[in-house]
Amino acid sequence: MIKKRNSIEYELYAPYALFSEVTTRIGGEKFSYQVPTYQALKGITESIYWKPTFYWEIDKVRVMNKIQTEGKGIRPIKMNGGNDLSYYTYLKDVHYQVCAHFEWNEHRQDLAEDRN
Repeated sequence: MIKKRNSIEYELYAPYALFSEVTTRIGGEKFSYQVPTYQALKGITESIYWKPTFYWEIDKVRVMNKIQTEGKGIRPIKMNGGNDLSYYTYLKDVHYQVCAHFEWNEHRQDLAEDRN
């Protein structure tokens, strides 16, 4: 893949990670995807640098560490008081390399002079 001029590369690592979807959270149980979702990577990239003039596209993700999971019993506090035991399945010792580039946001014509 040809590296674009308007691209960034970064590493994403943590002792634990949880990449899940709202529809998979049945009964308070959470199970992580084995790799970050596209939308999670896009959100992380936007948190590095966000500007309404452009939008980010994720080009590639490299998994650096072996994929490992670990289950934990958690007692989340309920809104109406009390708590229940829920089991979360986390990713353990994660490390990814991410490459992304930006494209101009053509839907924002009012920001056309900001494309420099």
